Amino acid sequence: MKKVSLLVFFLLCGALTVFARDTLPTPEVLGKESIFTAQRLAAYDTIVVREFSTEGAELANLDDEEKKIMEEIKPTIVKNLKESIVKNLKKEGKFRNVLNNGEPKGKAIIVEGKFTRFNGGKGAAKFFLGWMAPESGKTNISVAGRLVDAKTGKELAAFSDTRSGGEGGGLGRLRGVMPVQATDEGEEIANFIHKLY
Repeated sequence: MKKVSLLVFFLLCGALTVFARDTLPTPEVLGKESIFTAQRLAAYDTIVVREFSTEGAELANLDDEEKKIMEEIKPTIVKNLKESIVKNLKKEGKFRNVLNNGEPKGKAIIVEGKFTRFNGGKGAAKFFLGWMAPESGKTNISVAGRLVDAKTGKELAAFSDTRSGGEGGGLGRLRGVMPVQATDEGEEIANFIHKLY
């Protein structure tokens, strides 16, 4: 009798756990993740990656000269992020169609977002990519984005993340580092999407 009661208890706990979860678990790939769907992304055949906006992004720890450099390299950073997401989504081959700013067709998801911060870093952390420095002292980029059902407009997931480190440091660090950080961030966003597939 004791074994039967214990078995019933475990079965009920398992059933309650399954029914209590009304969204997919967070993939734990990016800094902050929110999931608003219980349906895996495998239900979609197309994913459209939009260009992330830089409008309103905070420029932190940048002097006037560095702010000019940022304006010059923003298009490269935006391009690198978008192309990296597309490349890494195609590499996995899970979605039938991966579009770069195209028109959604069929059952589609739109990936959209914005850059929220460009941080030039502080002191020696600027030149050594912030090795062992707090995030606020490192040269980094921050983004926020979301996955949206193209047909209904329903938000399926939201995320934000900060990417620091990368190659290309030294005196030309903004030109060398931030585009690499954008490429690395695109790979992580694609990984986040894959884990929801």
